[in-house]
Amino acid sequence: MIGLIAGIDNLGNGLAIAALLFTGPLAAGLGAGVGVVLLSAAILALLVALRSTQPNSVALVQETGVAILASTVATMAAGLEEAPDGVRVATAFAILGGSTLVTGLLFWAVGRLRLGRLVRFFPYPVVAGFLAGSGWLLVEGALAMVSGRHGMSAGLAELADPMTAVTAAEAVALAVVLMVVMRRNDSPFAMPIMLLAAALAFHAGLPLLGVTAEQARGWGWLPAAAATGGFSLPVPTEVLALADWSRVAAALPAMISVAVLGMLGLLLNVSGIELAQGELAQGHDIDADAELRCTGAANLLAGALGGPSGYVGLGMTLLAGRLGATGRGAGLATAAVILGGLSVAGWLVSVTPVFLTAGLVLFLGIELLQDWLVEARRRLPRTEWLIVLAVVLAIAGIGFMEGLALGLAVSLAMFVYSYSRLPVIRGRHSGAELRSRVDRSPAASRHLAGTGAAIEAMQLQGYLFFGTAEQIVGPIRDRLGRGDTRPLRFLIIDFRHIKGMDSAAAGVFRRIRNLMEAAGATLVLSALPATVEDAFRTCGLDPDRDPVLRRAPDLDHALEACEEALLAESGGGTGAAGADTPLLRHLEAMTGPHPRLADAVAALDTLHLEPDELLIRAGEAASDVFIIGRGRVKVQIALPDGRTLRLRTMTAGAVVGEIALLLGQTRGADVVVETPATIHRLTAATLARLEREDPELALVLHRILATTLAQKVTLANRLIEQAVG
Repeated sequence: MIGLIAGIDNLGNGLAIAALLFTGPLAAGLGAGVGVVLLSAAILALLVALRSTQPNSVALVQETGVAILASTVATMAAGLEEAPDGVRVATAFAILGGSTLVTGLLFWAVGRLRLGRLVRFFPYPVVAGFLAGSGWLLVEGALAMVSGRHGMSAGLAELADPMTAVTAAEAVALAVVLMVVMRRNDSPFAMPIMLLAAALAFHAGLPLLGVTAEQARGWGWLPAAAATGGFSLPVPTEVLALADWSRVAAALPAMISVAVLGMLGLLLNVSGIELAQGELAQGHDIDADAELRCTGAANLLAGALGGPSGYVGLGMTLLAGRLGATGRGAGLATAAVILGGLSVAGWLVSVTPVFLTAGLVLFLGIELLQDWLVEARRRLPRTEWLIVLAVVLAIAGIGFMEGLALGLAVSLAMFVYSYSRLPVIRGRHSGAELRSRVDRSPAASRHLAGTGAAIEAMQLQGYLFFGTAEQIVGPIRDRLGRGDTRPLRFLIIDFRHIKGMDSAAAGVFRRIRNLMEAAGATLVLSALPATVEDAFRTCGLDPDRDPVLRRAPDLDHALEACEEALLAESGGGTGAAGADTPLLRHLEAMTGPHPRLADAVAALDTLHLEPDELLIRAGEAASDVFIIGRGRVKVQIALPDGRTLRLRTMTAGAVVGEIALLLGQTRGADVVVETPATIHRLTAATLARLEREDPELALVLHRILATTLAQKVTLANRLIEQAVG
């Protein structure tokens, strides 16, 4: 049943496709054109049925690519107007077969390299525009079949002839009836029955009108072909000898377009079959690359015979599944029916009315325009639909290749515009609100709260190119020009979330560097990727030698370095005298004056440690808490790969270890001494003794611990707000 339905469908389409290609000055090749189209259809159905990963696949000759070639062949024929018929026809077959060879080679190569998925990145509006443009070319082709003249204006002018006008009216009427019936009836027999009825009605009407078949041929109602029972094929040696190969070479861009459009169509059909018929695929996914390879081989054989290209048909394959055909018999039966039809191909050509083939082509063209231009308006955003419309107008007014170029150019421009509107600045924070993971003394923290606005941290994201990099310059200019805050001393630009950068964006950073130099500020480059650094060096920026530039391994270290610079200017840096501030002054700054603070200091043990000594070991029981009097320590954890990750750095006045002590937990991280340090220790035993013997002093120590915890909770909340914001 599937073979009968698909075979009859292929016979009708084959007649229409051949008539579309071989009309007007190419009419002498119509008979051989029908033969080669039908033979190609049989080859495609047979080989795809035998090799496809979807057993019930039914392959067809596809009319969208033929629509493009019809326009190309018509242009070729117009350029060879003075050449003999044999030259024009041979050149047409060379273009047709060459296009199919290019298609087969592209299919096979992409499948062999397993790149089938990459084709799906082709812009959807451009694909829709190509398909709608192919519909327009089919409409133009239908007019050329009726008038014998290519080109919309020339074809319309021929409608002044009454006999041509009658054929055109019949073709339009048939197309309209097909549209109405096919939208209301999904039976696979509907179209073959209608076409057969139209042909029978035509031949029955001729005697009633007193018109002979010879008169009908003279008026252009029937093809000017002799009635023969068999079929003919182009002779390869004649094609090679007679074809104008310069014209064939000029058609190469159109051939490539047909191949690309065919590959997109094949992959879209495969995806549709896989989605709609998943359970009937015998539990296996359809291998798109395998489909490309087997369809490519079939097209290479069809192209060697001079035939058109094709691939698996979505509608026929789904119909096969609905009718229960799950094996390879559907495609094999289709090929058998087509081969059987070849025996009467010549006779079919001679008796098929021109209005029937023209009406069928017109119907196919209108369907493509309806699906991919009119209906696409509801599926696509307005801007993308305008790309579809622009492609169709360019194809109709200028040419197919021009429409292709326009569609790709507009899609690229729209992509650049849309991507450039994506925010490249992930976050911006002043140094007064975004601080490094360094716990400092209260005095140092208050100083940074007042002077931290001199630090600006900007985190970037995405890919930096000429369209997005300009987003960075404006905020920097605004910050440098603001007179209501501290002058900018350090600008940190964090590249941790940057995926790459082009040379134009690197030039933007050179401008930023010059702005910083003019303002007397320093540009700190944080987490600089190697690719971005290479782009910087290419445009003349050297992060290691330029006095305006400084690099940091990550944002935290960048903030720490800038904070140290601000503290050093005020004498409060880790290497300045502020680091030796007595512990009593640190505690007074933390909790305020209290008469028992001196006793609290006296209750602590004093430790003198050297760099790399371990103050706290992860996993051990917590039995004491430490207050740093001088120096620095770092809190770190060991990663599974053996590396260590710094969590925090603590300087003079910071308290460490209080959470595990108060909660009775084991230590969660190592604490390692970074610089020579004086550290004061409060043991759990001392605190318990004071709670019994001197509750007031114990309360002072608990107040110190509570104040420290409150500061850490405040800092954690601020970090969460910044991350969410």
